[in-house]
Amino acid sequence: MDVVRILEIGADPADEPDLRIRKRTAVAVALVFMAVAVGFGLVDAASGGPVFAGLAAIQIVAFATALAIFHRTHRLTPLIATMTVVGLGVLFLSLIPAGGLSWGAVNLIWIILVPVGAVLFLGARAGPLALGGVVIVVTAGVVIDPLIRAAAPEPSFARVVEAAIDLIVPAAIALVLVVFIDGERLRAKAESDGLLLNVLPRSIADRLKAGERVIADQYEDVTILFADVVDFTAFAADQPPARVVAALNEVFSRFDTLAERHGLEKIKTIGDAYMVIAGAPERRTDHAAVIVDMALEMLAVPATAEGPGSPLRLRIGIASGPAVAGVIGHRKFSYDVWGDAVNLASRMESTGVPGCIQVAASTWRLCSERYPFRPREVDVKGRGTMHTYVLDPASMPSAAPA
Repeated sequence: MDVVRILEIGADPADEPDLRIRKRTAVAVALVFMAVAVGFGLVDAASGGPVFAGLAAIQIVAFATALAIFHRTHRLTPLIATMTVVGLGVLFLSLIPAGGLSWGAVNLIWIILVPVGAVLFLGARAGPLALGGVVIVVTAGVVIDPLIRAAAPEPSFARVVEAAIDLIVPAAIALVLVVFIDGERLRAKAESDGLLLNVLPRSIADRLKAGERVIADQYEDVTILFADVVDFTAFAADQPPARVVAALNEVFSRFDTLAERHGLEKIKTIGDAYMVIAGAPERRTDHAAVIVDMALEMLAVPATAEGPGSPLRLRIGIASGPAVAGVIGHRKFSYDVWGDAVNLASRMESTGVPGCIQVAASTWRLCSERYPFRPREVDVKGRGTMHTYVLDPASMPSAAPA
């Protein structure tokens, strides 16, 4: 049985990751204590100290029994409770042959690990109870000290070795536990930051973590893109739910990769629609051109996505202009964008041409010399007839202009 399998003796397949780590650490600590007890027992047996050797044997047997029970039940609390009670009992009894608290206080240095371990393995509520056990043992040591106090023991190499062990090993275990706690804190922080960055831009997440509660920024020049899968409702009706979700996930995941590569900010998905912005939260002067560049690459994605029947097609609408961006909500909050450019981009998508990119005049003015747009007139809800511009990928030269 290798080390990993030994540490997993109390593992349960249903354990949460945090509980699994605490169980492994508890087993490791129990084994270290048993190894130290063996060391003490050998030193005391060699020096003619059968009492200490007997206490070491009691601890080893009790810990081994607790680990065996832990292996069967997978319950962490009884293991920690046994280790705590037996450990405190052995430390208290060790004061008797040591000549009382006056001469055996060094033995009790191990006692500092009791509340630390209780909190680490069982949670904050176990801390006061563990501390109460420490107080009881120390108080009892004070009470019985006059009754068992003896002359100072003769110095010997064995006692020096035991004192060194008493000082070094608890310090090492305390260090390992503190490092473990700090590592768990950093891991939890990294996971929290990772989840936050999945829903918010990094700069916005940093502002929230810094304590800013109301985030609303005005942007004079941004470009918004809406993309929608053509006839997706009909496609979804003919496919099993798992295939529908898989198809959308494949397409939108590729869109996410494109947005990251172009340095753009995905705002959200709405059903089979995808929304992305350039120029917020990080301002940039090429917001219109970079969005059109991404749109051209997006049109090629559904055609390469795996799926039955005809390949999926997109309608893409783009508009530029001022907008307000900020964070809304206290639970399941999101980074969102509002403004006329957002509404107009949505209209450009809904009235667009499948397989092409339709842009508002606001976007056309910013990049008309870069792409071969053709003019178009469309009736837009709430705005009447509008002059728009369409970019067909088939009209693009073999390489896009630099």
